Amino acid sequence: MPKKWLVVACGAAIVFAVPVPARAADPVTGLEVRAEVRTGFAPSRFPGATSSRVPFVVPLREAWESGANSWTASRRASFARSAAARAADIGLSAVATADRADRDPSQWLPAPARRCAYVAKWIAVKKVWNLTADPAEVARLGRLVALCEALPVPTTIPSTSATPATSPPTVSSVPTSSTATSGRVAGSSALDLLATIRIVPEYGVGYDRELFPHWKDLDGDGCDTRKEVLIRDSRTAAVVGSSCVVSSGTWVSPYDGATWTNPSDIDIDHVVALNEAWQSGAYAWSTQQRTNYANDLSDGRTLLAVTDSVNQSKSDEDPTDWLPPLDSYRCTYLTNWVSVKARWSLTMDEAEHAVVRSSLAGCARQTVPVAPTLPAASPASAAPVASPASSSAASTGSGQVSGFVTPGAFCTPFGATGLSEKGVAYTCKPSETESRNRWRR
Repeated sequence: MPKKWLVVACGAAIVFAVPVPARAADPVTGLEVRAEVRTGFAPSRFPGATSSRVPFVVPLREAWESGANSWTASRRASFARSAAARAADIGLSAVATADRADRDPSQWLPAPARRCAYVAKWIAVKKVWNLTADPAEVARLGRLVALCEALPVPTTIPSTSATPATSPPTVSSVPTSSTATSGRVAGSSALDLLATIRIVPEYGVGYDRELFPHWKDLDGDGCDTRKEVLIRDSRTAAVVGSSCVVSSGTWVSPYDGATWTNPSDIDIDHVVALNEAWQSGAYAWSTQQRTNYANDLSDGRTLLAVTDSVNQSKSDEDPTDWLPPLDSYRCTYLTNWVSVKARWSLTMDEAEHAVVRSSLAGCARQTVPVAPTLPAASPASAAPVASPASSSAASTGSGQVSGFVTPGAFCTPFGATGLSEKGVAYTCKPSETESRNRWRR
């Protein structure tokens, strides 16, 4: 083991010198183990910490107690302003951040679905900033690392920002009947299929539920999509009255195993929520494609009848933040999640992909059923595109554009006006929170 020398002097005379073993890094996490320094902390010692609302992976007090107490003021300011030190890419919610407060992983961890990504980022931040870990912390981290797949630990401080994308990522293909994944899905396991899904930062702006016309009667049989799923998923023959009103049936929610007979207790869940689909590529679809997705009855994995309160707790979260409370259904849920994303050529962000991969690794291998061909759709001519100053609708020169406009899409020129397919008037303009022009009311 390398040695340091402790020299004790009195005046100009050396009294004695003894070798002192250098501190060794923990072999599992790579972190130096040292007791915390619990005095002297104040948030003001980290200038610029309030420049972003995104929480720190390692809270400021924890950073102080783990070595930042010996930093210069400029280094603490660099840490406070570092996007790489914040949790944008692992998405700690405001509720989780408040619950965690200043605690380290020996005292607090996020939900199981997000745990491995959180531990990986915690270790990464501590390593690149040369922060230490106390014995209890490093022991807990070591156990967690053993339960997770190999965790990426950067060796240099990243210089790129980890903030969510504000411009649309490039979309290589928009799903059509000719690019459906049915052939690719056949005979594949969920992990095989996951490997085909592109990893792209989420496009976190512009979503509106109205961009996905939902609960429509696309086949013209008098029953909208919600009623079709209620009828399909009822374990007994659903009682259906005039205007396709479903009054009773027997529904077993796969998310929690609860049984219901009153349809008012049932929500119809988009397994991959509309907002998640938007952020994963549907922002580039045409209105017809988003309509087809929101009302997809061709694949039973897209829409499910579930307990309303459980669906509300899920909201539009991906598996990094939410998994069904019924443990025995989680592998099926993850397989369905991957199947829907692959079939519709949707992407995953890095944290989502890592959590889904690590979670599926603990599931028995299941062959993914062949996916039906996607419904035919018109090209995405009315969709937002990569250039901020663009729109599918052409200006007539008088300020009024020809053709329909897509609410929320980027547009030009400023001040142009147009109508959506629903006949609602929109203006090409910026907002109080975004300087770029979009079609807004």
